[in-house]
Formats: sequence, C-alpha cells, structure tokens
Amino acid sequence: MAHDFDLRNLHIEVTTRCNLNCIYCLRRFWSGYEPGDMEFNVYLKILDQVEEVERINLYGFGEPFMNPRILDMIHYARRSFRDSKIFLSTNGMLLNQSVIEKAVKYGLDSIAVSIDTINLQKLKKIRIGSSSRILKSLSDLCQIGRKILPELEVGIECVIMKHGIEELLTVVEYAADIGVDYVQVSHVVPYSKQIYRNACYTCVSEKVLSILGEDRLRELCKIRDKASLQALLLSYAGPRTTHELEKYFEIVKDLTSHGYTANLTALCEEQHKIRLTLRVRDMLRRMHEVAENRGIELRAPKIFLDAADRSCPYEEKHSIYIRRDGIVAPCMELAYTHPEYVNSHNKQVYEYLIGDVRTENLSRILSNERFKELREMRRDLIHNCPWCGDCPYCELECWFVKDNLLDCYGNSPTCSECLYSVGLASCII
Repeated sequence: MAHDFDLRNLHIEVTTRCNLNCIYCLRRFWSGYEPGDMEFNVYLKILDQVEEVERINLYGFGEPFMNPRILDMIHYARRSFRDSKIFLSTNGMLLNQSVIEKAVKYGLDSIAVSIDTINLQKLKKIRIGSSSRILKSLSDLCQIGRKILPELEVGIECVIMKHGIEELLTVVEYAADIGVDYVQVSHVVPYSKQIYRNACYTCVSEKVLSILGEDRLRELCKIRDKASLQALLLSYAGPRTTHELEKYFEIVKDLTSHGYTANLTALCEEQHKIRLTLRVRDMLRRMHEVAENRGIELRAPKIFLDAADRSCPYEEKHSIYIRRDGIVAPCMELAYTHPEYVNSHNKQVYEYLIGDVRTENLSRILSNERFKELREMRRDLIHNCPWCGDCPYCELECWFVKDNLLDCYGNSPTCSECLYSVGLASCII
C-alpha cells in the first residue's frame, strides 16, 4: 500500500534491558512493561521493508549492547543501507577493544556515550552502577575506533540537572582532550516532582518575561492573589474596578497584543527556576567558548522556551520510533505510558501506537489515518496545538492538563506540554 510519509530516519529500540539504573530514566517510572530484547527476525522484517533511509538509530530505553545480536544488527543494517548513517547511543559500560573493533568494522559510523560528569563519585550517584569503564570506553572509541574508521563520529550526551551545572564545563574540556566530535546537552525530562526540583528550566516563554520586565513582574506577583480573586468575583458581583484589577488587565492586554497569555502562578512561584535558568545560560556561554576554541561542536538546548517557536523533531526529521516488541509509535515520547511532572503539575502521558510490524506491513502502518492526523497537527504546532506553560488555567487544575488524551484545541493526543517540541529536551535522531 502506498503512503505519503517520506520515511528518512528510522529509530529502532533494540532492547529495554539495561545494566545501569539512572536516577532520571523512564524505566524507573513506567509499569506493565517487561524488559527484553528485540527479536532478530523482527529487526530483519523492519529493515527488509524499508527502501532507503538517511539514518538508522539503534537505541531506545535500554542499553543497546545488552542485546546479544547487536553486532549482527549493525552488520545487517550496513549491508542493507550502504550510504546511511548508523548511529547508536550507549552508556559505554559494555564496550571493550573487541566490541569496538567489530562494531566499527560491521558498519557503525556514529556513536554517543551518555555521561553527565567526569567526576566518578558524582557519576555513580546519577548513573547507578557506572564505573571508570565509561571514560575508558570514550577514549577507546576515539583511538581504537578511528584506527579502523578515521571518520567515526564520537559524541557525548549529558543531561543538565541542578546539582551538576558546574560539572558541564569539565565535560566539554575532557571531550576536547580525548578527541570527541561533539557534546549534546539536554534538559532533564522529569518523570516525577522530585526530578523536576532538580530541573534547570521554566516552562514560561522567555518573550513573556521580556514583555513584562523585572519591575512589572514583581508588581504582578504582589497583586496576583487579590487580582485573581477579584477577577473571579466579577462573575458574581457584577462590573467593578480596583487598582489590582486594572493593573492585571493592563498586563494581560499587553501580553495578548504580542500573542501570549500569562500563567500567573508559574511567573510568580518559579522565580527560583528563572534564576537557575540564568545560571545555566552563563554556563552554556562558557561551554560554547571552550568548544569553539578547542574545535568541537556543542549542541545545546534552548535556555528559555518560546511558545511561538515550536516544532516536532520526529516530524522534522521524517522519523518513527519502533519499540523492542515491534510496535510502532510516532515518537519516543509516545512509545510508553508514563508519568511526567511538567508546568508544576502531574501528568499522565499515554502511549499512542500506530501499528505492529510483527503482524502488519510497515507501509500500511505508515498509511494509518491516526498517524496522518497526528502528523498534520505536528507540522504546525504553533497554530495547531496550544502551549500550556503560558496558560493561566494550567495550574488551576484544568482538565486538559491531566493527561495527553485531549487538549483545548481538540487534538487527541496532544503535544501541548512536550519538552522536545520547545527545544528544552532533546534526543539524537
């Protein structure tokens, strides 16, 4: 069956088993999913149905080298797609000279190692079960791997958290010392309130902060409670005016004229997050300077988001996500049901699945009407999907933010609080 989806990027989860227990990993928070490996025959079935892709990503919510057939998977991918980039993300714990040599000889030409700090004592508290093997693996990839394939691309992935901001600069310096090509930095996706406490961003648009300015923001926070209560009383007591209401409506009118709304609770209660974000901005500026001087690439997340600047990375890169059991999802975020803590509230993100390659033809799956509708919405998130972070109802227990099943525009599912869409979180695809 013909389909109109130009598949250019294939994201295949080869396993959900892992030898580490990272404190912010989704595997700690999901329920009802048994860890396991993708069966080799399922993997072959996927690749045999794809004519040509620019990139194949062999990783997901697990450690790829836990799959005993991972080297065979790399080999088959290269034999099937001679010109495609074959990428793998790893924690580095299972790499040794033999594994590196085989992986590169079999066709792996891009690999990233996840490491948030080069301080081993701190690393062990974040990536529980890790050791100095990770640093050795990085060095070996740059030395042993490039003897076989000089153009082997080696990267580092790290996650920004409050307790590790000052560690980031040393990661870039270390990367430059050993010959790593790039460092990719992402904000953490908080699957719990505790993780959110260590996050270093706010979900309020930077434009809202700049329109308000520091003085008006302070004034707004002083009058917030009175203004909110008085605005509510308008419905019962009829027209009336007060100083607080006048100032409140003046601010709302100003924001609306620029195309924004105001989440008063977030603006006033997340001042510490805003200060933390400014610290991150200063650190990333220093990291950029070091990276530029040392000749490596720094792939940094956005510091502040902008609701008027959103896009779906999977839609932009024409990608899909195939779980280790062969079930297809539009993206990594919608592959498994899980909790999140975003915009200062709990949210349940439900899986949104579009097919199963074990029983269906991939072309038919990509022709799925539900998938087409989601893609249509994602092509223009700015106009087709709300952003809850700037909405005054977000923290007033609006029923649309309890889960991702429906938003106030009628989208189902919704991407109205997706941290990937605003550039705060990122994955390598």
